[in-house]
Amino acid sequence: MQKVAAESGSRSLSRRSGLTMIELLAVVVIMVLLISMLLPAVQQVRESARRNQCKSNLMQIGVALNNYMMTHRVLPSGSVNNSGPIKSVADGGYHMGWLVQILPFMEQQNTFRRFDFTKSVYDKANSDASGHMFPTLICPANLATLAGSSYRGVHHDFEAPIDMNQNGVLFLNSSIDEDQISDGFSHTAYVMETVGRWGGLLSWASGTRASLGNAVIRKLENTGVAGADEANVRYELHPGTVQVNDVSTLRNELANLEGQHELVGGPSSQHADVFNVVMGDGVARSVSKSIDAKVLRNMAHRADGELPSDRNE
Repeated sequence: MQKVAAESGSRSLSRRSGLTMIELLAVVVIMVLLISMLLPAVQQVRESARRNQCKSNLMQIGVALNNYMMTHRVLPSGSVNNSGPIKSVADGGYHMGWLVQILPFMEQQNTFRRFDFTKSVYDKANSDASGHMFPTLICPANLATLAGSSYRGVHHDFEAPIDMNQNGVLFLNSSIDEDQISDGFSHTAYVMETVGRWGGLLSWASGTRASLGNAVIRKLENTGVAGADEANVRYELHPGTVQVNDVSTLRNELANLEGQHELVGGPSSQHADVFNVVMGDGVARSVSKSIDAKVLRNMAHRADGELPSDRNE
């Protein structure tokens, strides 16, 4: 009798030790809620890490540019070519870009030595070197970049073909020294982040729009990555002249300019609401994609003469 009672008590205890369906559903709901609460935090941490790594890349590039200036007394040419304006096509131009010139200051001496500077950047002799990618060139959030860089040197403060005598610090056959950056290093943008699908011969080594850009924020076609809304951006083809709000109109205006040159474009990123910039003093900054167009142009212009208080930085 005692044995039967013991067995009955054991079965009763076994039944009580399991979870009911309602209890199991409650556990599942709690786990789902916890995961849904933690997931945004994890994503935010990852994005913060990507953004910080991007800024670190830009700081390394900024240090390399400053070390180049200390050695040569000038910044490197944004693009080396016999004539301009530059067309962003591998059309037989020399097009040796600024990133190639600072390679020895980025611990990429072996890559630098592989370039044959007697030949075009697109020549077969330079294909191995120009096709070599290293982490400093790529923002970890930028999945769109192929052979190009995530960072473009500032050639001008408004939309225009890459040419000589422009307002940035890295343009066609430029050799900008310290005295020419009269606004001060900390107020002058050297390099801005971008999202580009260059690939092919227009690699990071090419002194075209693959490595140079201006201070015009716009949406990038076929990427879904927004800079500022199209309607809120004023595109200026020449200082104080043509101003349009629509990209298609802008392209038509550009097509009518002498030389039939394509849109170069400005900064963009895969980050949620900012793009990163390195200033002349080597400090990397996160800039809002909704930054006032005039303020951005001030940052890109090395000698506009405006007081820092006028820039609203």
